[in-house]
Amino acid sequence: MVVKDKEQLKTSILQELPEDKPIPLLDLVLKLKLKPQLLLAALQSLVANHHLKVARLRGKGEEAEAVWVARNEVPQQELATAGEGDWSYSPQLVAVRQRKLAALLGDDTRGRVLRLLRDGQPRNLMQIKLEVGDEDLPSLRNMDQVVELPDGTFTLRDTTLGQAELERRYRELKLLKEKQSFQEKKLKDIFSNGDALTREELIEALGGELLPKVRYPVIRLLSGHYAAADSPAAWADTANYVTRTGPLTLEDFIRKFRIHGTLVASLRAGREISPFIILPNERITTAATPEGEAELARREIGKGLKEKLRGIYQQQPFFTLGQILELPEQREVATNMIQADGAYRIHINGVGLWTSPYPHNPKVIVQELKRITGVHLDANEGQDTPPLTWLAARSMTMPEAADRLRLGEEDILNLCELEELGSFRLGNNTRLWRDEVKSIKYRPDLHKVVKRATKLTTLEAADLLDTTPERVRRLVREGYINPVGEIEAENGRMGILVRRGDIQAIKERFAGIEHEWSLAAKQQKKEAAQSTTIRKEKAPLGKKRPRRAVTPPPPAGPVSLDPFQEQAVQAALAGRNVLVAAPTGTGKTVIAERLIEAVMAKGKSAVYTSPLKALSNQKFVDFRNVFGQDQVGLVTGDISINPYAPLLIMTTEIFRNRCFSEPEGLSDVACVVFDEIHYLDDPDRGTAWEESIIFAPPHVKFLGLSATVPNLQEISDWMSEVRGESVEVVVETNRAVPLSINWLNSEGVILDEDEAREYIEEAVRKRSQERKAERAARELARELARIENEDTGNGRWKKRGANRSRKPFHRH
Repeated sequence: MVVKDKEQLKTSILQELPEDKPIPLLDLVLKLKLKPQLLLAALQSLVANHHLKVARLRGKGEEAEAVWVARNEVPQQELATAGEGDWSYSPQLVAVRQRKLAALLGDDTRGRVLRLLRDGQPRNLMQIKLEVGDEDLPSLRNMDQVVELPDGTFTLRDTTLGQAELERRYRELKLLKEKQSFQEKKLKDIFSNGDALTREELIEALGGELLPKVRYPVIRLLSGHYAAADSPAAWADTANYVTRTGPLTLEDFIRKFRIHGTLVASLRAGREISPFIILPNERITTAATPEGEAELARREIGKGLKEKLRGIYQQQPFFTLGQILELPEQREVATNMIQADGAYRIHINGVGLWTSPYPHNPKVIVQELKRITGVHLDANEGQDTPPLTWLAARSMTMPEAADRLRLGEEDILNLCELEELGSFRLGNNTRLWRDEVKSIKYRPDLHKVVKRATKLTTLEAADLLDTTPERVRRLVREGYINPVGEIEAENGRMGILVRRGDIQAIKERFAGIEHEWSLAAKQQKKEAAQSTTIRKEKAPLGKKRPRRAVTPPPPAGPVSLDPFQEQAVQAALAGRNVLVAAPTGTGKTVIAERLIEAVMAKGKSAVYTSPLKALSNQKFVDFRNVFGQDQVGLVTGDISINPYAPLLIMTTEIFRNRCFSEPEGLSDVACVVFDEIHYLDDPDRGTAWEESIIFAPPHVKFLGLSATVPNLQEISDWMSEVRGESVEVVVETNRAVPLSINWLNSEGVILDEDEAREYIEEAVRKRSQERKAERAARELARELARIENEDTGNGRWKKRGANRSRKPFHRH
């Protein structure tokens, strides 16, 4: 029976099984006459999917149990007549001895071959096929009773020619072992000094070519010479390779040069052997590479820093880098050494310090804190303690302080910003002094202090001042109150945060500020009315384009797919992994919709991943309109909607985490769609796509979509190697929505390049004329003002002079 694939084999098995009674497995094997490994694998799949029942029954008069199979349609009474035993859907019951079945199927052919060769006459394979009359012979080389002669013919072992051939093979094997032993001893002698030999020198020393199964490790160097593995000559050759290719990770180095046992063991233990260098990132390189030279220079810079640091650790509980560095180049080296020694970075009152990893007296710690930062703390008598441990004992974290004061963490942070509570930074965490938290807990006005420290948006502050948010922002712009942060508004813009206490403090004099604003506005209007107004002409409108013709709606009916879409859909529905690269707007999402629709129709689940939460939200809305609200769910880092739906939209990181944490939860997932799969090349986030492809369960199929993948075939080869399955690559270069460049003027009219240039030239000309007119008007206004001042100014001075002349002289 010829079987093309596994599904056809399953169909054939179901057709051969009767619908009204069970049959023994041996009868089915003899009926189909297939290879046992193929037949048993298909049977196990059918049983696991509940298409067949299987039982190990003890029939009447039989000594051993036999395996029986039956279709689901067979009545229970017919199953009971087959023998004693329980029927189930356990695939393990079908795992019988394949060798027994193979012998059962191959008895006739095997027996005829053995009977044919008993006459002692050797025959070749073609003669045996003709005389036996069977083209599908079992492998003669794997038959214990048959031996192959040097001329390619076959005979039996117990014949004269067979015995002679076995004797000849034994002599050759014995001679070969003697030669191998001789070459192994000779290799130890000639490579004892660690030097390398040319091929001619090696052949002359061994008296012939090097035998392939000699157990003494000899390798061929890049120069063409031969040397013993794990020798200085072999290490030098390895160093040349690493110098040429660049640094290797320790795992890659071990995989490539495992034969150099001593070298690998030394590097794995962190001991360097010249010229190899272990970089800080644990990569292996040599002194001849740029990375090796930089590492040696860094080590040269770090000379003497270790002893200097040890002295500072012993003398001071806190220190700065300025006390250590002599050259700016030493900063990175010193920082790495300090962190490796267990020192931590702290910020107290705006002063950045490093803590000593050595124990110090608590009084010395307190004195140094007061001298450097101005923080005064009480010191109790006690044994020497590392400064970090002492600081941790005298402080608490933000959640601990919030729990102690029964406030929110936001309230605690506001109190710290108002300096009502003292705090310091330890790494990336904020810690508060225990004594200050304890003292503020019993303050009678704590509630008022917390309320004053609360941050308000401009809208909330406007409600408190009974004004508008714009006036609150004006208060901030003019410096009446200080902003304390920003918050993203609903329209996407950044809003200002202000302190409630500042709003309450300015509330009483806000009426006066508004009065000043009104007076200033009136003055501006008065000055604007007095100034000469100049009528400005509008900018040129440019050429009006004719209204575009309205495109008629497409005719109703099924949508016809493009060739690349059909190719991708057929490959995906056939159960293959698919990568699609097509320009934006060509309909890549349609491929995903067809695949998801087919998967959901079979009762399976699908996952659609995207690199961005915004894109996930958009696809969530789109797919709900396509498949229905109950069929689609959304799972991102901060939201979860309908998480048990058959179609889940999520970010790639979420899917990667599920592959690690709950792979059993992906048993119903048939396919995963990777939108924007070119993020695989992202240096920061690409590992999420790589790990998802590597660690996803074997039954999951992938559909990758992207508009920009230059090395799509390379990604396909890698996925095929990782998943153990071929990957279909679909590429479309035709752009359905062509790109064109146009210009948009201030009136909203779309212009081409020539029209845009004309519009700009006309606008420049008009603006030049307007400026000339404005300058002429200003000069005219100044001239009129000068003339008016001369006329009114003389009369005023005369009047003042007349008034002064009437005053009595005795007043002076």
